Amino acid sequence: MNMNQGDIQTAASNRHDCPNVRKGFRLLHSLLMAVNSQSDGWAYWSAPSKAADKLMTLLRTAGNIWYDTSGTITASELKSAISPIRRMVTLQTEKQKQYGNTFVFDVDAALSN
Repeated sequence: MNMNQGDIQTAASNRHDCPNVRKGFRLLHSLLMAVNSQSDGWAYWSAPSKAADKLMTLLRTAGNIWYDTSGTITASELKSAISPIRRMVTLQTEKQKQYGNTFVFDVDAALSN
């Protein structure tokens, strides 16, 4: 289930009991910020949000994203939900070079912040 910029910013600022949920929202917010700074923006470039769809759907299982959550997700579930984002970053980094553009995003750095 796709999230817009407001959804992501609100959810990222809320308190989440599960460390994996916190990591997921941190990654999603970092991706949003990277996309907004390197393209027309989250709302206009569909590749990143499509790649993050599995993560957004998983994060919603932790509770209502508009409030603090107490639900949990496993490290394995998180890893699986992040893999499409990793593929998109690799693909778009190379694809954008063909057009004289750049797309830079470090998934691991976003997870560790």
